[in-house]
Amino acid sequence: MNRLRSFATLASVIFTISIATPVAGIAAEYPERAITAIVPFAAGSSNDIMARRISPPLSKALGQQIVIDNKPGADGRIGIEALAKAAADGYTILFSGGAVALIPAVRKNVPWDPRQIQPVAELGQSAYVIAVNSTVPAKTLTELINLAKKYPGKLNASAGGNSTEMAISLFRIKTGTRMETIPYKGTGIAATAVASGEVDFAIMDGSAWVSLIPSGRVRALAVAGEKRLSTLPNVPTTREAGLPDYVNGTMFGVYTKAGSPPAVVQRLNAEINRIIMSPDVSNGLKQVGLEPNPKSVDEFTRQYVNDLAKWKDLVTRAKIPMTD
Repeated sequence: MNRLRSFATLASVIFTISIATPVAGIAAEYPERAITAIVPFAAGSSNDIMARRISPPLSKALGQQIVIDNKPGADGRIGIEALAKAAADGYTILFSGGAVALIPAVRKNVPWDPRQIQPVAELGQSAYVIAVNSTVPAKTLTELINLAKKYPGKLNASAGGNSTEMAISLFRIKTGTRMETIPYKGTGIAATAVASGEVDFAIMDGSAWVSLIPSGRVRALAVAGEKRLSTLPNVPTTREAGLPDYVNGTMFGVYTKAGSPPAVVQRLNAEINRIIMSPDVSNGLKQVGLEPNPKSVDEFTRQYVNDLAKWKDLVTRAKIPMTD
């Protein structure tokens, strides 16, 4: 833990210095060609939804095409590694949820150094929604927990990446239950698996469920946040549903390669912050359960560094084994 705190302090200093040094003229010239936007999960995943909502207005603001490149696999590691190996010029960006900070805490083989990732802008935060296939005999969160306790190991849950896999692990710890976790290459596929009956339930952000709940194939039991979602006003919070200690969710953000010109990073931050607070985009994000939350580069960088330490500490305290 002391080594982790030292790293966090060092990383914070490095990032703060890198974003505080202006580079004259670069922001005005940037971009001069198309920008690649990596999504480390499959099309239809929450990360992909965010990328496709933000990229068109960002492309218009920058005057260059933004090409979305889905690189799913290895719980997001393939896509994030691609960013880490990219040139430090701001022409490669990454749309990602909490996987960027979480993976170093839960995986033994991480093919990049967290200091190779430069946070650019936070898009927003979203509480997770606990939802089951409509055939599962549980209409409330309490009934789901009781079912899991009655049949230990029989229920299974889909995970669309490290963040949602961790959400299930924490759910097991908080409820004293046991169930199987089935990994998928993105939350879109993982949510569809619940709707089809391939798995029993999942814990993911609202954007993954937005098109499935109205179909009746999926039943939302609780929102793991401090307040109900405006898109799901009849779904209680976990506190209201009898599990007050379980509050969980994710953050979506945009990143680039560390060492990119600070003026370019600041330009991207300013444009993205303006876009997510514009009425059309802001309302669209809220409709999928995401609360827009603009931050400066410095603020978002500090959050990233803090999250690296937070997840490492949580994994240690919960005695969650690291996997390959």
